Amino acid sequence: MNAFREMKEEISEFFNGNLALKTFKWLALFVFPFYIAVISNYLSYGNTDQLVTLITTNTGSFVYGAILVWLVFLFLSAIMPSLSVATVITSLIFIILSLVDYFKFVILKTHFLPWDIYLAQNASSFTEFLGSIEITQSVWEIVISTLFYCIFIYLLSPSVPIKWKYRGPLSPIFLITLVLFVTNSGIRQIYGPVFGISLEETTDQTELYAEHGFLTAFALNFGSLNLGEPQNYNKGYIHHAFEKYLPKESSGASFQSPDIVVVLSEAYWDPSVLNGVTFSADPLVNFRGIAETNPSGRMVSPTFGGGTVRPEFEILTGMSTSALPPGNIPYQQYVKGEIFSFPRIYKNLGYDAIGIHTYQKTFYDRNKSYPLMGFDDFLGEYDLHAEHHWNSGPYITDETIAEEIIYQLEQPHDVGVFVMAITMENHSMYHDKYDEEDRVIKVQGDTLTPQQILTLENYAAGVRNSDLALKEIYDFVMNREKPTVVLWYGDHLPTLGDDFDPYTSTGTINSSTAVEWTEDEKYTMFSTPYLIFTNYDTGREYLADKEYVSPYLLPALMADYIDAPQCVQTNFLLDLYKTCPVISKYYNLYTPTGDEDRREKMRELHELMTYDMLIGKNYISDLKKY
Repeated sequence: MNAFREMKEEISEFFNGNLALKTFKWLALFVFPFYIAVISNYLSYGNTDQLVTLITTNTGSFVYGAILVWLVFLFLSAIMPSLSVATVITSLIFIILSLVDYFKFVILKTHFLPWDIYLAQNASSFTEFLGSIEITQSVWEIVISTLFYCIFIYLLSPSVPIKWKYRGPLSPIFLITLVLFVTNSGIRQIYGPVFGISLEETTDQTELYAEHGFLTAFALNFGSLNLGEPQNYNKGYIHHAFEKYLPKESSGASFQSPDIVVVLSEAYWDPSVLNGVTFSADPLVNFRGIAETNPSGRMVSPTFGGGTVRPEFEILTGMSTSALPPGNIPYQQYVKGEIFSFPRIYKNLGYDAIGIHTYQKTFYDRNKSYPLMGFDDFLGEYDLHAEHHWNSGPYITDETIAEEIIYQLEQPHDVGVFVMAITMENHSMYHDKYDEEDRVIKVQGDTLTPQQILTLENYAAGVRNSDLALKEIYDFVMNREKPTVVLWYGDHLPTLGDDFDPYTSTGTINSSTAVEWTEDEKYTMFSTPYLIFTNYDTGREYLADKEYVSPYLLPALMADYIDAPQCVQTNFLLDLYKTCPVISKYYNLYTPTGDEDRREKMRELHELMTYDMLIGKNYISDLKKY
């Protein structure tokens, strides 16, 4: 140790004894933040072509990102006892953030956003998803070269000519500058044109990150963290716009207080839509059989490959996540107090409300949010009454959640029970998920690689097990006397490989770039199957049978089907359905309609309703208490 210290002192003296070398020492320190900016964007991109384009074509965006690194480095340099420590911590911060972005995009095809930091408390949950990710040689090279860079700066021993006890008080200046630089709208308006950055950026995050690089795109998203108050948002306008949706006294005349079960089936989707791919057995055979005699259709999900929380939130509340920042996590970002929800409506009718998940109940802060949405209890994997069933996959099987649903339905309830169940077995990763004996459905396709075939066989095994759980629930419900209604839906399509393989390799979509997809391809990539079945005659027609619909419409459509007592929100959503069954602003998907002005007005009202009930002053509740 003493020998190393002596070597460090000799190297420092050598560089300090010569003006040119001393200049080189400080130049190495000055270049360091630019080096970090380069490697951070490279790690996020995963290739040099996009990095070169960023530096040469979108230079302003690259410089903006480098300034962010500089501000972090200056802040750390002010509070750390040595510049060497500041370089190490700066390196760790930006390398980790950029690698998280890279891994998230590989797994879910979505980028790392500021509000994803809310998920840090669930970091241990992601380790099992990383097993199939290969860390490339270039990543190791960058990590090692950065380590050597930090060691080199340590050996040079650069020191600020201001003592640490005097530098410390300067640190808030750099921190405040960084915060204002990133979040203050007035300052952003000033520097935006300087760096060639439009603050009215596209909501397509893939395009945003590709054009501006990870550092700049990540920072620009901070501008969306706090939603501004919408135009026309006041009590008078809300009451005028929604008072026509007040319930009629005759609503709910034929309502039989059925038990209500809503099942979010993880990544439940029909893989037979892949062009040129055949399966030795139909993994959705039970779904198709039930759908022949019951209402069904396609739900146009607000997410792909992940982000279960968004369609889940929309179906529980009827609100639109399109009104929130892209990639939002509603429970963690916005559910801070009691909010409107459909479970609460039924609870106010005397129902018990129970949430069930065969995974960690703390994920997405569901354990905190579900009570605020009116649930009496939310059960995670360790709270279930049903016996845990396992196969060679990493998650509790969907057979378990079917048995837990049955258990909850068998319990005594004064009026009825509302059960929200979230499955987990069919979650990614699919590359090598099940042992061969569990992969009972075989896959063939001329354009598929052996790995893609293995992935699809793993996925088919999972979705088949989900389909068997659906049958178990169906058989139980159809053989019980208590009126019961079940809504079963898939939350999003699965991520089956890099660059949207095998969707692209089979020609199911024409490009791995989402902005290039045709409207039909968007419907393909965001539509999941859903169905509704009852064990009694509701006496009513289901309005949206065999149609595409947005998820926030499903609770209102189900309420109409069972003639549940009306509320303002249900009546508005039913009117919205008549205007435009599909509104997906981020994907620019709208059901064709002859009255685009009315469609746009209804979309704006839906976003205004979401803001009012989730973030605003809940003026709608003054019309009629829910």
